[in-house]
Parts: sequence; structure tokens; C-alpha cells
Amino acid sequence: MKAVTYSLSLNNSNSDEYYSDVRKLTNEVILKAEELVGKHVVDYMNYLREFNLEVIREREEYILEFLSFGVLWNTYSKTALSIKAAPFILLSQMGEWRKKHQKLKPLIDLARGVLTTLFLLPKVNKSNLEAIPTLEKIDRVCLWFEATGEFREQALRFVRWRAFLSTLNRDQQEKFFYSTAEFRNWFENTTLNELGKYTSNVNAFLEQSKKKYRWREDRISCLRTRVEYHLNMVGAELMNRAFRKNFIDTDATALLLPGCMRIRSNDECEANRETKGLKCVGCDTRCRVNEYRKLGEQKNFEVYVIPHASDLSLWSPKDGSPRKGVVASACVTTLVEGGWELKRYGVPAQCVLLDYSGCKKHWHPEGKPTRINKHELERIILN
Repeated sequence: MKAVTYSLSLNNSNSDEYYSDVRKLTNEVILKAEELVGKHVVDYMNYLREFNLEVIREREEYILEFLSFGVLWNTYSKTALSIKAAPFILLSQMGEWRKKHQKLKPLIDLARGVLTTLFLLPKVNKSNLEAIPTLEKIDRVCLWFEATGEFREQALRFVRWRAFLSTLNRDQQEKFFYSTAEFRNWFENTTLNELGKYTSNVNAFLEQSKKKYRWREDRISCLRTRVEYHLNMVGAELMNRAFRKNFIDTDATALLLPGCMRIRSNDECEANRETKGLKCVGCDTRCRVNEYRKLGEQKNFEVYVIPHASDLSLWSPKDGSPRKGVVASACVTTLVEGGWELKRYGVPAQCVLLDYSGCKKHWHPEGKPTRINKHELERIILN
């Protein structure tokens, strides 16, 4: 099918070439990070260690946080700073309510769509706004990030970076922000060259779809910029590397697949409904979920279908239960946020991107069953 926004397989039979490309590019990103922002990352890690704020994580995760701040600040800060007043707390709470109360989710999403357009994405001329970061501006932008429901995990991390920045003098802060912009600019230019062929339809989609998504709750998620696609592609690889050790040290594995991988509609699917998700019963041999269910039986991992915006806290480790690792799959625009949410709940996770987006609710007018790269999944689970 023609890609809605991105395609990892292009005209090939699978996305093997993409995974080779993104691994090589991620190596470049890590090397460039050491050159341009390595000192800031080390200083931040030392700050966390000195004040005993957290168990020090893998370096790749801090690089991803640093890069995410640069890209997302450049993309959204002017919009966020243009807002004088909004129901930030209510919108943030609604983002959690929709996960906890699936039956009320349609009504909550309707309200969130209207409130997001009215308050978080106003029609204003932002060209005269100054977007150079300051501590006060970071506070305001983080409030906006959390209220959207799309960047809650990033906001939680940026707040801690902001606390670190408050310990620096003005000259040190300016050097930090200069390095942030330098790294972001290099990343945007480099990834456009290296990953651009996989996201060639994004800009056309954005231009064609602005009016369609205007009052919808998925407006921000579906109207991501091209550089955000590249951020999440590299981010997924950085995240897999950072989380790998904890994932390997588990007793069992579950594969979480989105509903858009099913060949049948939600009403037609005969899967058993359990607390954590849907368990495939093999009602259609053509279904890709059924294919992975059979692979799971052979390779000893469980398979669940989970709805978009599910309550991932259900996967938190329970006392006395085997420690379970999770391999999650989703489209490019949502996967990194979900990976960080699983991390917050103490779930050892890995991720595999959907080769393309195709669900009827968010992306495709008729809906097309999506797929993942089987080789990449087997590499993650079995290697």
C-alpha cells in the first residue's frame, strides 16, 4: 500500500534495509553527541549522582533526552509560549483518565480534542516570539507538554534537566543551549539525508490533513513534523540499547501488538478479552497477529493485542510473579513515549516499529492491517 506518512520497507519485501540504516545512523548520533554535548551529559549524570536523585541509567538514554529536548523545543516552544492561560491540569488529568477508563475514552477524547484546539493550539502569529530557552520558559513549555498528553514522559525528564540547569551560572546555561541547538541542527540535517527516503510523504500528508485533524484528540500525534519521525526512529534504537540489559535479565517475555495488525475489525475479532489485553485464538489464518501467536508458542513468548492509549501500568512487576520483559510495537509517532512510560512503571522493554501506519481510527480512511519486521523481532527476543 502507498505510505500514509512513512514506510520502513519502501518497495522492498521487508524492512531489513531500514534497520541496517538506522543502526548505522544511531552509531553516528552517539559519536556526534560525545563531540558536541558529551560534557553536558556527563555533568548532568554527575549532578544526579551527587544529589542521589536516581540510579544512573545508560548513557544512550541521557543522549536521547538531550536530543529530544532540542528537537521538541524547536518544534513546539513558540506555540507553548504564546499561551497565556489554559486548563493545563485538567487536560493532563484527562490524558490519564482515558487510559484508566476505556469505556469513557470516546467521550474524554472528544472533549480533549476540543480543549486542545481551543487552548493549546491557538491561531496566533508566533514569528515575533523569542524561543531562546530560559528557566522560566522551560517551566511554561513543560506545562504545555504535559497537558497535551503526547509528551508527558518527555516533560517529566525535561523538568529534571531544568533543575540541573538551575545550578549553572548564566554563561554555563548559554553554552548548554548553544550546544543543544548545534546538536539539533546537525541531527535534523543528517537524518533528513539518511532517513528521509522513509518519510518522504510526511510533508504532503501534513499539508493535506491540517483541517481534517483540527478538532481531534490525536491532532498532535498525527501531525508530527518530519524531524520528529526521525527523532523517534533513532530514539527507538537508542532506547533498545539503553534498556537491553534489563530486558535480557527477565524470566518471561510478552509481545504487545496494536489492534491495527488484525485482519478483522474489532467487532469481528474473536480474541479473548483479558485485563492486560486481547489474546488471539487463531480465528483467521491470514491474520498477522495469529502468525505471531504461533511463533510465540514455538519460541516461548506471549502475545497480546492492546488498544491505543492502554494503561501500561498493568504490566508493572508484581511481588511473587516472574519478571516479565515486554516487546512493544507501535507507529513511529507514539513508540518512544510508550517506551519511557513502560520504563517509569519498571517494565523491562524493547520496541519494534510498525513498518507503516494504517489504522482506520487515526490514519487510513479504510484501514489497512499493519506489520512489523519479523527478523528484527526475532533478533530482539531470541538473540
